[in-house]
Amino acid sequence: MKKNILWVTALIAAYKHLPRAVEACKQTSESLALSGFYDCDTLGLIQKLIDCNARAEGYVNAKVLVDRTLEKLPLRYARILYLRARFNMTMEDIALKLGYSKRSTFRWYAEGLKKAACVLKADGYDDKWFEERYAKDVIIGDFYSQAEKGADVFGRVGKLSDSKKLRLRLEDAVAAGLLLGDKRVANIGCGD
Repeated sequence: MKKNILWVTALIAAYKHLPRAVEACKQTSESLALSGFYDCDTLGLIQKLIDCNARAEGYVNAKVLVDRTLEKLPLRYARILYLRARFNMTMEDIALKLGYSKRSTFRWYAEGLKKAACVLKADGYDDKWFEERYAKDVIIGDFYSQAEKGADVFGRVGKLSDSKKLRLRLEDAVAAGLLLGDKRVANIGCGD
């Protein structure tokens, strides 16, 4: 159950980034298509386009999963998770906005994550399902690996023990076109 909760945490953390990620996939596909008209490996280009479109589809599916899961939760939990997901609000800000105590807000957030994990699991989305689809993803997979390490995936004080002190913010990674792996969109050409 712990892994399911970590996947829910990753989805909630990634939620606000998903529209930008889909748009970045669209721009990446357009750049690939325009760069691949002459003297290139057509099959390789087609595979990159398919991969990019599959990634965009995965982001759309992740957003739908979160939306549908929140609809199935009791209102108290859904509100807290939605404000956290959509606006990246702190627990203190959520408590203030909804008129709850801080302590109750933290407790209901943790309970909401558990209930959301149960809803997803009941609908057939367990940790293995998420692992197959999102473990290697630049956004959702990264949030999962951070959550697994105990980091605050919402950008607040974290407990990262990585040797790497600085890392790209996910928004910057998406905007830079890192959706196709290590290469930036500008570097993707016919010879890749």
